[in-house]
Amino acid sequence: MLQRFSKQYQFSQIGRMKQRKRSHIKYFSKPIIEGQYGVVPARAVPSHIQRPSYISETKPVYGIYEGAPVVHGQDMIQKLRKAAQIAAKTAYVASKSVKQGMTTDDLDKIVHEFIISQNAYPSPIGFMGFPKSVCTSVNEVCCHGIPNLRPLDGGDSLNIDVTIFYDGVHGDTSVMAQVPEMNPEITKLIDTTQKALYEAIKICKPGQKFSKIGDIVEEVAGDEGFTVCELFTGHGIGELMHMPPTIIHNFNDYPGVMVPGNVFTIEPILLMRHDQYLMWKDNFTVVSPDNPSGIVNLQTVAQWEHMVLITENGYEVLTKREDETGI
Repeated sequence: MLQRFSKQYQFSQIGRMKQRKRSHIKYFSKPIIEGQYGVVPARAVPSHIQRPSYISETKPVYGIYEGAPVVHGQDMIQKLRKAAQIAAKTAYVASKSVKQGMTTDDLDKIVHEFIISQNAYPSPIGFMGFPKSVCTSVNEVCCHGIPNLRPLDGGDSLNIDVTIFYDGVHGDTSVMAQVPEMNPEITKLIDTTQKALYEAIKICKPGQKFSKIGDIVEEVAGDEGFTVCELFTGHGIGELMHMPPTIIHNFNDYPGVMVPGNVFTIEPILLMRHDQYLMWKDNFTVVSPDNPSGIVNLQTVAQWEHMVLITENGYEVLTKREDETGI
């Protein structure tokens, strides 16, 4: 959730969204227009639920972005397993709730109520000023979409990025959901993105280079004619949402190898083709508005995310959902 920007791609290179006619693009759903729909204020969290430190600190620390990859002890790993499973169950509930006509704010309500029912805190609320309980990125939105009052329409696809805080640690995962009837090329993009995630997870083990993850994601995407968003990265996770290592999803030379006790997210974003990125004035929503593929212009983005623990003999997917069989 709220991924860090890759050092390979400077923030200054993201354009500001300017409303303009985009008649050269063929949309399979209505374009997402900045400011067209309202955002309801954040929902209340019961006072007994533990908050992350950035809620109360005068100079909040949102993450650590330099240094050696964090190695967690057994007590911390047990906490992360629990937080990860709450996040996984929340994502499962949210994905199964998606239907035509509901708004992403409706989805925010479902996510919020499930998280607090687990005595957990929705980590997005207050993280760098984010105003809601979950990120919902619809169609051409790359990531960090803010839930609003836009109804979901037939043919929409969306990423639901869930992060929770429980017993002093964060759990982080994301899933894709679709509203029928889907264009087959969009379904292919979504499936390929999940495959890229799964194949990257499968190579994780002690001694493996962190950079190898990017190689695998690029290979899977390229084999199907898609490209990898180089703007955002995965990250270590624990008491803070973002910690070393940095997980880069394209070809890279990030140093270091995996060791038992590393816990990090892998969360590739795939696009129909490489294009410019534009940020809305809310300072969160990043879109890739022009994503043609083949003869017709398709325009959408896909992302999946898991938390991975490096074990003595390989890996453990901490956020594996009850409906998953591919890992």
